[in-house]
Amino acid sequence: MAEQIYNVFLFFDAKDLCSVAGYATHLHEGSDQERIDFLRQRVDADLALAQKVPLSRPFTRSEYNARCRIGEGHHLYDELFVQTGAGAAPLFVSTPVLDGKTHFNYSSEHGDLDVNEASEKLGEPGVMVDWLRKYASDDGINFSQLIHDDYFLAIKLTFNAGLYVSAMKLLVCCIDSLAYIEYGDDRGAFVKWMEAYCDLAPLGITAAELWGLRNGILHMTNLNSSSVLKGQVRRISFRVGDSPEIPRDVGGVYYFDFLGLVHAFAQAQARWIESYNDDRGKFAKFVERYDETISDSRVAVAHLGDGGFATAP
Repeated sequence: MAEQIYNVFLFFDAKDLCSVAGYATHLHEGSDQERIDFLRQRVDADLALAQKVPLSRPFTRSEYNARCRIGEGHHLYDELFVQTGAGAAPLFVSTPVLDGKTHFNYSSEHGDLDVNEASEKLGEPGVMVDWLRKYASDDGINFSQLIHDDYFLAIKLTFNAGLYVSAMKLLVCCIDSLAYIEYGDDRGAFVKWMEAYCDLAPLGITAAELWGLRNGILHMTNLNSSSVLKGQVRRISFRVGDSPEIPRDVGGVYYFDFLGLVHAFAQAQARWIESYNDDRGKFAKFVERYDETISDSRVAVAHLGDGGFATAP
């Protein structure tokens, strides 16, 4: 029996934004694989004939790739199928288009994208653990274990070795990363994330003060960030141990307890993770931004001749 099938085209502009999709339809008999093969053979010809549909919500290529990672790429242009009167589960092939030409280097089935399979087919050297597959289960994503492995393994190693400044640098970098995942490339993301999820009141500090400390220790390994020098925030630092006999405010510096911040951050992380249960729509953006993360827990391993190997983040 003949079925209407679709060649879909996603037109990305110079800024990697897709605001227009296109389609060409065919009535075709045969198995699903035969129909897919037919559509693939017709890609170039159908591109010239494609009817274009403006999308009410444009999306970037990185957003599209992230949605493909979780088998939801087609949701970004579902309105195209609504406009064409397609059924609930139309058979289609989708192809990105850039500068008027089809633009792809890998072809896969619709569904969860296996990045290692893609790398292998593209001939890229090395095998890297896919965090999404490693930490996913039928119950969802184990956010806590993911963050522990990517950040807190190193934080604990340095802290337990008495390298407290290094451990604090790693902790504020972790906050930076989660803030970026939540808010994107926003200079105020660190403070916004801390104010939204972390209760710093028991430590006697504010998110803005912690941001000032973060800037000082990461950029110069001192306490003199620009906001401190301008008098916008107090000069703060940290100590290990919070004995009440030792005052917190000494020599113009306010000292909070390092472990107190770790505990406050752990509670903040739990609140943040819960926000994904409250708003499932956030998950696609999490995948998009976490895919940019590099980690000691995920390095690409390429085996060389004579038993040698090379690694890269």
